[in-house]
Amino acid sequence: MIKNIFDSLVSKVYAIDVIGTITLPSGVPQQVNKTTNFISSIIRFIVVIAGIFALWQLLTGGLQFITSGGDKGKITEAQHKMQMSLVGLVIIAGSFIIIALVSKLLFGNSGAILNPELTPVVSP
Repeated sequence: MIKNIFDSLVSKVYAIDVIGTITLPSGVPQQVNKTTNFISSIIRFIVVIAGIFALWQLLTGGLQFITSGGDKGKITEAQHKMQMSLVGLVIIAGSFIIIALVSKLLFGNSGAILNPELTPVVSP
């Protein structure tokens, strides 16, 4: 009932009615599905770079541990470096779990945030 009252009081105004048709600049994807692929590619690229960096830190920490020569300060520093790289990997993996849970709660689909399905508001 409230929805019917609200709909009768508020008229729908679309952006196309107010500002007209906007031409996108060159280089911007013209189709919606290309935009989702672009966003997904950026997310994948960032995750891959973060994973490579964490792996690099783990390897350099292990090398630092091996070459410490029994120095307690260097051993502690190397252990800390390896520990932080493992924490980073856990955070990277955990972020996907958190995003999937939030996406499931908000949108009913666990892949809605990472693989959004964008649809145009007004069909051309």
